[in-house]
Amino acid sequence: MLYKKNSTPSLNDGLFKNPTSEYRGTPFWAWNNMLTAEELQRQIDVFKEMGLGGFHMHVRTGLKNKYLSDEYMELVKTCVEKAKKEDMLAWLYDEDRWPSGAAGGLVTCDERFRARSLLFTTNLNGEAYRFGDPSRSEASRSGNGALLACYDVILDKDGYLESYKRINAGDEAEGTKWYALLEIYSPNSWHNDQTYLDTLNKDAIERFIEVTHEKYKDKVGYEFDKTVPSIFTDEPQFTRKQVFENSFDKDDVFMPWTDKVPELYEKAYGADIFETLPEIFWDLPKSAPSIHRYRYHDFIAELFAQSFADTVGSWCGENG
Repeated sequence: MLYKKNSTPSLNDGLFKNPTSEYRGTPFWAWNNMLTAEELQRQIDVFKEMGLGGFHMHVRTGLKNKYLSDEYMELVKTCVEKAKKEDMLAWLYDEDRWPSGAAGGLVTCDERFRARSLLFTTNLNGEAYRFGDPSRSEASRSGNGALLACYDVILDKDGYLESYKRINAGDEAEGTKWYALLEIYSPNSWHNDQTYLDTLNKDAIERFIEVTHEKYKDKVGYEFDKTVPSIFTDEPQFTRKQVFENSFDKDDVFMPWTDKVPELYEKAYGADIFETLPEIFWDLPKSAPSIHRYRYHDFIAELFAQSFADTVGSWCGENG
């Protein structure tokens, strides 16, 4: 535990009056310029003078030193050693800005680990576009998404899902033809001309740990659970779920996805997710509940927890 002294049976008056480092403030320390060991140590002295207990070394926009380079890692070690000398705590941070996962693009330069989404659209050959804030896990259309399934969807007069069936892409539809496409995120400047991570893919998370956490372990692991109490992870996420503004909309919508969804969903529920996919997007008549919609959302949440939180948490537990 981070606060080992909290296991005492009663409050220590001396600790309350003069708290040790773990009970003091530890601000996010923005690393946003060309950093030198001398300047970093000077600022740590200021933190000490202010009565702070430590700091989070937080990469922000403007950092000139190459992220996770030998130079960068040596600066981290300098700060850890300075914190140890001053009886302070040095908290690590696991990303170049946020959200956590891509390691500043060092992981997602390998396309196997790039974030995915499911695009549901009436336009099979739509042009590429991007929207939203690239620092968030916003999906985009690449213009060359892979076809996963096609549907004939019929809504009733109130916009409820009257019927649907899976068809071939070349078949005529009695209602509206909808396509399910696999989209791989496109590079953007926020991720250093790479993309965000596929956080639903355990292999991608293991690669993130290899690139980031193991590098910190090699450099300052001797102070884990001592001067270095933990590593901060910031807003890991998956594709933001979208809905139609109304049932009759024909706009594109995106949902979370990864390559193994069909395989893992069938293993979890004994069912083919593509057979009931439209129920994710439209309500059943009389707003009847859809077990298939519930299963999809529960499945994605659990997959994210297992892939990201459990994998990172296990590594942290094994390494103090």
